[in-house]
Parts: sequence; structure tokens; C-alpha cells
Amino acid sequence: MSPNAALHENNVDLLIIGAGPAGLMLALWASKFDMKTRIVDEKESSVSTGRADGLHSRTMEIFDSFGIAQDFLPHAYRVNEICSWNPSPHDDRLIHWTQKVVAQPHHLSRFPQLSLNQGMTERSLESKIKSEGKITIERNTIPVNLSVEETEAESDSREVYPIRVTLRKAGQNGTEFTANDERNDEDVKAKYVVGCDGAHSWVRQRTDLSLEGQRTDTQFGVMDIVPLSNFPGIRRSCVIHSKSGSVMTVPRENRLVRLYVQLGETSQGGNLINPKDVTPEMILTRAQRILKPYQIDFKICDWHSVYTVRPRTPCRLCADTCRIFLAGDAVHTHSPTLGQGMNVSIQDTFNLGWKLGSVVTGIAKPEILHTYNEERHHVATELIKLDKIMTDFYSSGPSRDSEEYQSFRDHFSQFLSGVAVSYGPSILTANTNEESLASGISLGQRLPSHKVVCNAEGNLVHMADMLPSNGAWRIVVFAGDVGSPAQLDTVQQLGGKLETFLKLFPARIEVLLIHSGTRDLHILDLHPVYHPWDDTLGWDYWKVFSNDAEDFEPCRSPYQNYGVDENHGCVVVLRPDQHVSYIGSLDRFDNLRQFFSGALVS
Repeated sequence: MSPNAALHENNVDLLIIGAGPAGLMLALWASKFDMKTRIVDEKESSVSTGRADGLHSRTMEIFDSFGIAQDFLPHAYRVNEICSWNPSPHDDRLIHWTQKVVAQPHHLSRFPQLSLNQGMTERSLESKIKSEGKITIERNTIPVNLSVEETEAESDSREVYPIRVTLRKAGQNGTEFTANDERNDEDVKAKYVVGCDGAHSWVRQRTDLSLEGQRTDTQFGVMDIVPLSNFPGIRRSCVIHSKSGSVMTVPRENRLVRLYVQLGETSQGGNLINPKDVTPEMILTRAQRILKPYQIDFKICDWHSVYTVRPRTPCRLCADTCRIFLAGDAVHTHSPTLGQGMNVSIQDTFNLGWKLGSVVTGIAKPEILHTYNEERHHVATELIKLDKIMTDFYSSGPSRDSEEYQSFRDHFSQFLSGVAVSYGPSILTANTNEESLASGISLGQRLPSHKVVCNAEGNLVHMADMLPSNGAWRIVVFAGDVGSPAQLDTVQQLGGKLETFLKLFPARIEVLLIHSGTRDLHILDLHPVYHPWDDTLGWDYWKVFSNDAEDFEPCRSPYQNYGVDENHGCVVVLRPDQHVSYIGSLDRFDNLRQFFSGALVS
């Protein structure tokens, strides 16, 4: 860089490269932790049409925890059913309806699978970030240089800024300056950098985190159209196999339907099509052959593209020093057939964001950052494995699996929903060998949301509504039958220990209590740690819940749903991302203290 370059330095806790869904989720977490953060993107604006179109249940649960789920529900198409179509037994040149299947079991989540354009997802996240008033998205901005001071990077000090990134502002109309033009260069020093910059990640190219995998000969043409068709399943999600190829249809908002149309067949070893040469009319022609005897046409095409399947993932998702991280498409590229790209990307940074915030603010030990690679690399690997199976399903033609689609899809449904993601033992997930105390709760998975009753108000609420994404840990005390003097004494003793214990940690740790009795309990008779006092607001009446949900609607009780003994109860610890960290008995407080001491700063 020339000595005359107009540079100025500034220090940030976090620099995010890329303002797609993964980057925006990370910025939202950064706002919650009040981290000094900058987020930059090369594009002029957020996506307006096309791109990712599926929002799965866990992603909606995450959005709900930030208070933005209602931005999507009124506008999105709900994918409740999927229909499979295969060659007719009477004329295999034509397709016929084979099977109608449930998109996902209803018990997995209170949120369904949705279909909606990526632009609305980005705009909702941007609006939420803007409402927090702490972070501004800087567009038309590209990184041009990255360097790391290794000695500082290896330090546990919270005061070092070991990463230097040079940013370059593009022209007002999106025209980039030449590589030699340094007039708009700026140096930023950061504690942490996260590359959320897509499949061709600039950040990844400047680290040793290369992707591994091979390109296939499978291509899909994708387009969003308002269909003119007599196909009877046009407003249902359909999986269609014919002798001429395969099509997947996904209804969308505003009369749109997305078509994923097979263009190249791996088994035939055909030459790849140059995506620049593909027009909507070419994709339509292929779809028309596959859908016979039905017709399809369009006058409105909102967006189209071509996907060449390149299933790849790196050996690691972060540098050795855990100062530079990758997330989203920067660490997993795959076909569109599972509809997982945006969902897994958002879930990557949902996992990472609270960890970075906890370390930067000094409430958690830096060692927790290593769990990002441990937890999310496994998810990326599983995604690539399942994606290959699904790609083969679409590219290999009609088969037993296409005829018996329900059985085939059952192998994917829990992964597709996102709710079955499980994180193994680590500094954040304690293996206490007491998981049987809550047989309806899986250690390492997110806590399922069941209905409980607010003891003070007599209102039926979802447990998840008590778990907003605000950076707090939760200790959920299943108190058991506090009508028993002995059990009440155990719960009160635990309350006294928790009161002293919580003062040792700067982290925000909330205590929630669910007892197995009725609302006749007076919550002020419980230890104050279960209904904390505020000099301005008074008692917190929204921390104690009862088990008698069946008073309000026909349903199983919370204790039944969570598999907890109604007499003796247990303790469950939830991380800030609602995943279960610890399950133990009420009287083994030392185990609980040991767990928190391993992860948090005291």
C-alpha cells in the first residue's frame, strides 16, 4: 500500500464478511451482546428475487426466539404435503400420481416447513438489526487484504486485535475500483473475523480452510414462474420422475411456483451446460417433456438460474487459533434438492454468534469457541452425505424410492426440519449419565417446546416463548411435587445454593421452575431465586409454571411430554441457543456447579 493512501484504522470486536442470511443472523446476535461489529457486503442491496426458498422448522423456531417469526407466516406457502408422480403403468411416456405424503411429522415442531423468497428473509433480519440500533450494514464494500499477527491471535487476552483486514469501497453504482486504486481503502483491526461470503468465499481463500469434494455432472435449472398449467398438483409441492427426467415443484407466495428441473444426467456422462447459455425457455422445454400428458407454460418468470452440483465441505470451519471462522455456503456447497442451504447457514451462525458474544463480553471462556467446529462440522458432513443420496434420487430416474416416497423421505424428515441436530459431549454439553431423568429431552438437542401454565396468571404458554434469544443461560428446575414437605425442602435448599452460585458468574443465568402440582401453589412461598425481585418492577411472576395444562385444552402434561418423574423432578440446563447442556438430579448441585465452572468465567 502506498504511503499516500488515505487510510484510517479502527478496532472492532467482530468483522463479518458477507451480509446474506448467515451474516445477518450473526450480526443480530452481535447486537444482542452489544459487540462492536462491522458487517460488509459487495452487493448494492439485499436479494430481491430468487435464491433460497425454503424455511424449515428449526429456522422458524430461531426466528421466533428473536421475535420475527410473524414476519414470515402471513406471506409464506406452508408445505404440509408432498405428492410423488411417476411413469404411468399404462404408458411410461406419461406421468401419473403415485402417493401423497406428509412433509414432516407434526410433533417435530409447532412451526411447519415454509416456502418464501430469500429476499424477505434478508429484509426481515435487516429490519430487526436496524431496530436494535447498533450495527449498520455496509454495502458496495469488498475486502482486499487480510493478515494475522499470530502471537496476538494465540493470546487469550480480550484486548488484542490480531486480524487486519483492508476494505475497499466500490463505486456508488456498484462499479468496483480497480485493484490498484486505493483511494477508498480502510484498515480494520478485529478480534474475530467470520466469512459468510458464499461458495467462492474470499475469506476461505486466504486461509488454509480449503473445501474438499468433487464436481458432479448433475445440473438443475431453477425458475420461479407464475404457471399456466393443467397439472393437478401445481399448488402442491411435488416430486416428479419420468422417462424424460425429474422435476421438483415448490409453490410460493404471490402465485409463484418454483421448478427444479433436471438438466444433466450423471449416469449419461453428458457435457455440462454453460449456465450463461440457459434461458427460462430452455428450462421450460425440459419441464414440458417431463410433465406429459400435462401442459405448462408461463408469461411471468420472476427469476431463473442453473445449479451445478458441487458437494464440498472443509476439514475445519475455523482457523487453529479460533480467530477466523467460516459459515454458510463458505463451508458447505451442495445441490438445491434438500432445500437446506439457507437453513443450515443460518443455523451455523446461530450456533457461533452467542459463543463469540459470550467470549468478547468476558462471560465465557475462549475454549468454548472450539465447539463451533466440533458441532457444526458434523452437521455439514451429514448434509453432504444426505445431499448425495437425494441428488442420486433425482438424477437416476424412476425407482422404488420414487414409487414409495413416504418411506424414502422418512429417512430425511428429522434432519430436514433441523430439530434433530444433536451436539455431542464437550465443554458445553455435560455427560452426567442422568439423561434418563428426562426421557423426553435429548442431551445436545434443542429443547422441544411444550405447553406449560404460568402459575401466577393461569395462562397457557409455550415453553419456547420463555426462551428468547437474548444471550441468557437457563436452569430449568423441574421441581416435582412441592406439595410434599420433603420435596419442597429439597427445592428450597437448591434455591439457596443457586442464589449464592449465580452471584459468582457475570453471565446472565435465568432460573425457571416447573412444578408437577396445580396453580394453588403461591409462588411467593418459594425461594426468591425462583421469582427474583426488582426494586422498580417488583417480583418476577413469569418464572414459575405448573403442570396442569390439561385444564385449558386436551393435551399431555409437561412432565409427561418431557419424561420427568412428577414426584422427584430434575434439573435441565439450556444454552443461549436453547440446546440442552445438562440433565441431573436436584440434589447433585456439585455436578451443576462443576459444569458451569468449566464453560463460564467466574
